Amino acid sequence: MTANGAHDRRLSQVLAQETEALTALVAGRPAPPVVLLAQARRTFAIAGLLSIAQAEHAVPARDTCILGTGYAEAACAVLDPVIGPELLAAHRADLRRGEARELLLHAEFDLTFIARIGEPVIDDGMLTLTAALSDLLAGMAANERVIPEQRQAARTAGDHAHQLAALYSGGDAGSW
Repeated sequence: MTANGAHDRRLSQVLAQETEALTALVAGRPAPPVVLLAQARRTFAIAGLLSIAQAEHAVPARDTCILGTGYAEAACAVLDPVIGPELLAAHRADLRRGEARELLLHAEFDLTFIARIGEPVIDDGMLTLTAALSDLLAGMAANERVIPEQRQAARTAGDHAHQLAALYSGGDAGSW
């Protein structure tokens, strides 16, 4: 196994774990809505961070990458007041404790080395992650048992998740 292969799988594993966390059951039940919103906020932080890394490499279009960062930041701004600082910290939704730096290092490696050999860079994992995020938020927005403030936040953030998914899938803004 090469160092490149181990590194590539590691970023892929991180994105897969984040996708799994969005749909994980706690004691056979979905997590409470506000916890799901905290997990969604974490996903947006990851998407924004990886979009920044792609923008720095202009892969393939800087404007598209910056647009992705904007969607992620807008969603975080909507979710932060609904989640509150305690849950934000408890679910590491703000990527503290060195996580942001580690993710950026993985992204930089993939964008610098893996992209040169023609393999997908970040896109596949992020497409899966943003699709799961869109589904989660759409379900919350449609669930009448979720309190109105959380439903509205899920609806608004869901629009941003849908736009991110479209960017990663090569939708309106073109393929990354």
